[in-house]
Amino acid sequence: MLKHLTALTLLLFCFQSLACNFAIVTLNPEINVLRSNQVKMLYRGRTSSIGGQPIRLMDLPKNSTQRQDFYYSLLNKSPAQMNAIWARQSFSGKTPAPNEIAHTSMKNITLWLSKHPNGIAYVPVDMIPEQANVLFTLCNKG
Repeated sequence: MLKHLTALTLLLFCFQSLACNFAIVTLNPEINVLRSNQVKMLYRGRTSSIGGQPIRLMDLPKNSTQRQDFYYSLLNKSPAQMNAIWARQSFSGKTPAPNEIAHTSMKNITLWLSKHPNGIAYVPVDMIPEQANVLFTLCNKG
C-alpha cells in the first residue's frame, strides 16, 4: 500500500511540473521502485535483472507511435536504433529482446504481466493497470 501511495504522490508531482507520458509497471509487489539509470539500463539491454531477480520486458507493437515516443523520451533513440541495440544484445546472448504484444490495450498488457511474474512493461500513464506496482514514471519537461 505504501508503494502505491509513494508512486501516486510521485505521479501527481510529475503532473504538476512536468509532462508525464509513461509509467514502468509490474504486477510483482516485490520489485522495488527504480531509478532512472536502472530503467535506461534495462531498456538498453545492459542488464536483465533487478536485485538478483531476472526480468522480462514487454514492448508495445512495432508500429505503435507510443513505442516510438517511449524510446525517444527515455533514451533519445529512434525505432531503427532500438532495433539495432536489441539485435546486438540478442545475438551476443547477453539479454533477450523485449516481448512484443500484438495490440496496445489494457487487457493485453495486464495479461502479459500476469503470465510473467517478473515482467516489466511501459504503459501510457492513462493505461496503468489498477493492480500494478508503479516502478518509475517517465516525465519530460513541459
